Amino acid sequence: MRPEILAPVGSMEALNAALAAGCDAVYFGLPSFGARAFANNFDLETTKEVIERCHLCGVKVYITMNTILYEDEMEDAYNMAKMVHLFGVDALIIQDLGFIHLLHHTLPNLVLHASTQLSISNPYQIEQLKKLGVQRVVLARECTKEEIQACVDTGIEVEVFVHGALCICYSGQCYFSSVHYGRSGNRGMCAQPCRMKYSLYEDGNKVDTHGDYVLSPKDLSLIDEVNTLADMGVCSLKIEGRMKSAPYVYESVSQVKKVLENMERSHLDEQNLRVTFNREYTVGHMYGACGKELMNSKTCNHQGIEIGRVVKVNKNKICIQLSQDLHQNDGIRFERENLGCHVNFMYDKKQKLISFMPKNNTVLIEGPVGVHVGSIVRKTMDSELNKTIDEKIRTSNRQSIVNAVVSCSAVGKPMVMEVYNDSTKISVSTEIDSVHALKRATDEETLNKQFSKTKDSWASFGRIEYHLGKDIYFPISVMNQLRRDALEKMKKACLKQEMLVENEYHYVPQKSKTSFDLFEINSMNQKVDDSSCYVSEMLNNENVINKSNITGVDGFVNVHLGKGKIVDSLNISNSYGVAAILEMGYESCVLSDECDLYQVEALMKAFLNRYHFDAPVYKTLYQKRRLMTMKHCPVNTALKDGKRVGCGLCHNHRYELEGLDGKRVFLLGDKDCHMRLYDVNIMDEIENRKEYESYGIKHFRFVFTDENQEEVKTAFKAYNR
Repeated sequence: MRPEILAPVGSMEALNAALAAGCDAVYFGLPSFGARAFANNFDLETTKEVIERCHLCGVKVYITMNTILYEDEMEDAYNMAKMVHLFGVDALIIQDLGFIHLLHHTLPNLVLHASTQLSISNPYQIEQLKKLGVQRVVLARECTKEEIQACVDTGIEVEVFVHGALCICYSGQCYFSSVHYGRSGNRGMCAQPCRMKYSLYEDGNKVDTHGDYVLSPKDLSLIDEVNTLADMGVCSLKIEGRMKSAPYVYESVSQVKKVLENMERSHLDEQNLRVTFNREYTVGHMYGACGKELMNSKTCNHQGIEIGRVVKVNKNKICIQLSQDLHQNDGIRFERENLGCHVNFMYDKKQKLISFMPKNNTVLIEGPVGVHVGSIVRKTMDSELNKTIDEKIRTSNRQSIVNAVVSCSAVGKPMVMEVYNDSTKISVSTEIDSVHALKRATDEETLNKQFSKTKDSWASFGRIEYHLGKDIYFPISVMNQLRRDALEKMKKACLKQEMLVENEYHYVPQKSKTSFDLFEINSMNQKVDDSSCYVSEMLNNENVINKSNITGVDGFVNVHLGKGKIVDSLNISNSYGVAAILEMGYESCVLSDECDLYQVEALMKAFLNRYHFDAPVYKTLYQKRRLMTMKHCPVNTALKDGKRVGCGLCHNHRYELEGLDGKRVFLLGDKDCHMRLYDVNIMDEIENRKEYESYGIKHFRFVFTDENQEEVKTAFKAYNR
């Protein structure tokens, strides 16, 4: 079956573009609880209208409620989910495991999709999520082709990103923005530190990285591979871009559709898509892109398309040799200086004001001061393309196709029209009966002419079957009214919602408790004694408990949903999240570092009040915060070939990144070559131990990364005091 094309909608203009381009589904956020807090998210009233509009033309609507949630937010989030469920939303896209758990138990008919923020990459993780009622997973963008196929083979619906921006960190595992800038990416407020400039240092010495944007990936584009994904069984092809323009949405949707319909994209198609937004393109992790194939270290912003080069400058008068056409009102950027402008005034060789200059000519424009001869000129907004797309959107009327049976058996009988589609059927009849035709009888030709007048309606007729008696006659106005009545009744029937099914929440988890503290180490030198429970992703030692990494499943402690007993890094931030962990068969979990003292207290109290035992959780008291977990390695990319084969650089040297603000992070890879960024500053909450114990927390977690044995001993002593 052909997969759906899923379009991003961050504004009403983008919605119009998505529908006009031929999408099968759209996704967008609400004013709260969405991972794009700065998008033009729809309010509830508009959301209801959008759902109805989309459903009437056969388009599904998915709403993102994919932030992590704190205890005091669960009720509001639940009420919002219940409201959009009443509106008829086709699914919610969710990150928070507690929210998934709660909705699964209380709103059984609400379809739940696991967000890419859950960084799902293998079948075991999917099988665990099935226990929470998840019906579709949005895979991590780090998945290879083989991993995608393995996930599809689980039988669950699989959604894959095919175009748009990439996060360099596994989604949901990034705390960089939260720690350094007070804006949590897991709460929809990412400051995009991955798009900032950094210098790389090896053992204190600056290293040439061949570009300052060492954490900024190219944009993903798998548009030419969508049929491969379709053949693999992927059910949904997702386009990123809820912060992007309507032309971007239109071009990306229409071009995915074109390829799915086995048509080749032209060079002009590719240029049109690039000019709406691109940071250069990569086929991403699906095809093993790494190093420079994955990253654009030269720049982090929209590149558009190259259209020429500066050949002469006199203050703000800039002469450009064009390799592409240029129109008045186009947006351009001068690459070397990273200066941009709209082309408001342009002149030919005779200094005549013009509105268009074809390629292979020189043109004079008024632009920003500071541009140099030789600078490459890039078009970042095509005014004529935007006009063309606007016109296509304006003249588009996305309609559903319905069929009908029209009958009038004899003179003196009403005309009856039955309208139906795959799921709905209605019947209406004329208010008057037919009379004997004095001249021309009402026949199929006459009726077809009137019933085809549906240009401004939500639907049009595909096939109409007629059963007409002899010599019947109806006035034209009656036929038109029958058409209007039939489509209006069909519309109401199509929008009619099933009765809400809401259950009382009555889940009773099996009682569990933590039984030891966790001390995570990266070398045997960080062990202080043999009585403590040491955990490591790096060491294979009989005296150290194994911890599986972000993609692994074989560990006693799991970064993700593995086969072990303890879940470490899935942002558990509310009491329902702890219950979700227990429902999946785990014994305990580590609380999210996004929770402050107050939020931990609220979680523990709510869990105890609801389930009548203390939540079996760990609170981290000491660590240098992990800021990112990446499949990409900036060290290997800068110093070798980016392929990370037989490398080990990060275990033999000290590597740090320094931003323009002077803040530093250090880099350390795990044994499977996932690169992690860590804050250089210690997060030390040892002094809060007694307070956490008063909330019911019995055991704690310590993480040692680059500490020497003396620093580890100091932390142990402080804890034991």
